[in-house]
Amino acid sequence: MLYARDYWYCLSIVLSSRRYCLSRPWFECKAVRGFIVNGYSVSGPLISATTVGSLTWLVSLIYFQDKRLLAVLGLGVLIALLWLDGFRGRKPDRQGSRWFRLYFSLLPCLLFLVYVYLESVFGYFDWGAMFMHAGAGMLTPGVVLEYLWNTGSTMLVILVVLLGFGALKARGTLTRGLDVALMAFFLAANPMLTRPIAAAIHPNPLHDFLSRRFVDVTSLTKPAETASATVAPKNLVHVFIESAERTYMNEAEFGDVMGPLLEFDRRGVSATNMVQLAYTNNSISGMVAANCGTPLLITFFTSRQYLEEQSQFLPGLTCLGDALKARGYQQNFVTGWPLSFTGQGTFYSTHGYSSLFGGPEVVAAVAGRGNSFGADDAEVLDLSFGILRRAQRDGKPFSLTIAVSGGHAMDGYLTDKCIGKTGLSPQAPNILHAVKCTNMLIADFIHKAEAEGLMANTVLALQSDHLSAPSAVTDRLNKYERRNFFSLSGDGIPSKTYAGLSGTIDIFPTILDALGMPLSNDQAGLGVSLLGDQPTLCQALGQDQFDDAIYAEDVLVRSFWQLKSTRTAVASEAEPR
Repeated sequence: MLYARDYWYCLSIVLSSRRYCLSRPWFECKAVRGFIVNGYSVSGPLISATTVGSLTWLVSLIYFQDKRLLAVLGLGVLIALLWLDGFRGRKPDRQGSRWFRLYFSLLPCLLFLVYVYLESVFGYFDWGAMFMHAGAGMLTPGVVLEYLWNTGSTMLVILVVLLGFGALKARGTLTRGLDVALMAFFLAANPMLTRPIAAAIHPNPLHDFLSRRFVDVTSLTKPAETASATVAPKNLVHVFIESAERTYMNEAEFGDVMGPLLEFDRRGVSATNMVQLAYTNNSISGMVAANCGTPLLITFFTSRQYLEEQSQFLPGLTCLGDALKARGYQQNFVTGWPLSFTGQGTFYSTHGYSSLFGGPEVVAAVAGRGNSFGADDAEVLDLSFGILRRAQRDGKPFSLTIAVSGGHAMDGYLTDKCIGKTGLSPQAPNILHAVKCTNMLIADFIHKAEAEGLMANTVLALQSDHLSAPSAVTDRLNKYERRNFFSLSGDGIPSKTYAGLSGTIDIFPTILDALGMPLSNDQAGLGVSLLGDQPTLCQALGQDQFDDAIYAEDVLVRSFWQLKSTRTAVASEAEPR
């Protein structure tokens, strides 16, 4: 049956072609009519090739190991589409169609491409991380714009794929049966959907595995009874170095990017086999792991309630800051990011920190220029040095936690102080210059502090917050076993290489141990002190089984996000100063 809209569509084609033919030779007129009536017959192979090629390229961004197989599969799909297109072209007359038509697989395809985009940009997809960023604070607008600018080509290819499938549907190449099959494929191939569905259908037997191995250290928040009054508590300087993973120590591949930190790495405990466990793969989760001995476990609704309504971050968990507050430490946190970014300020204020400086506060305090997200590393370390000097002068025990951000993907943030001074080749990717620059600034900070006697009776912890997200050097990093960087030094800490398997959760008990806190069997949280001889949980289980247990955990997470009756520190009590 010919519907009215089809009648007018066909009439418009005839009239337009007739007007064209009045002023053109007969052979041109015949060619144009043939092109229009045939329904884009000339562009069919081009549409198919563009669509399949674009989708294959997108998938290759996240499946580095299977590029050859992916290319073969893509070629096979293209040949099949061209054959179907040719078969469609030999069919008798068909109903006219528009240049683009909606299709069943549109939404599943869009969701799949969103997954591909997130995986290619951030290196992982994690519902927990998405909830955390949505509930606790997103990236600053400047950083968002930089990400969009740097990934514009990827988004353009995603648009090409969506329009390409629509054009194939309009041409009739993508039949109803193929459309339904494609919809099923995109749904089945998308971990955004399959992981939570699989978890709901098949409960993991490891769901309470970690809760039976978790060592609560709430007792450390009680006043110490055995400490000698003649022994001054050790201070702590803890530096989180954005994405400065140990893999960068391969000088043959990356030059001396980590060179400025090697002397500190050799002074004390050096963990050379520290893997990235599940839910420790971004800045705030890396901080939680190192401060609390556990991956960042999230339940969306509970987390949202405490983050937004009560300004509390993991209120049921006892962390390093809680133990130090009970012992009278003055605790300071300085970061280049805004304090609202992923809830960092809320996390530290919940756990005993009373002095908090985010990017805007840092820039104002040092009269700096800042950058697109807040304060650059030179400004962060300048302010931190002043805080360190005042803390030592006050004579009270203190902890100073610093988070520098120069190595942040995708391209790094090179401080003006380092331009032309990194010693790397001008052709080296900017992110390598940025990582080297940050390490140089940290080394200068420590040397200057030591020269003034500010590191006396102080434990120094240097670590990467997580492995580097995708950048210009990701393919080079992926050629090796990627490991986090962690080094702990100070008076009384032996020079030791810890080569056993470990995770950033083991940093928590290691720092407690170095500060003289009493531990049960060298354990705290899910971590084990690297100063002792006990095997870590990561060693005992292996990373794969440990990760499976983390993904399955649903017991600890509820207690972590329930307010402790004894918790009195809230974010409103800790105003930046």
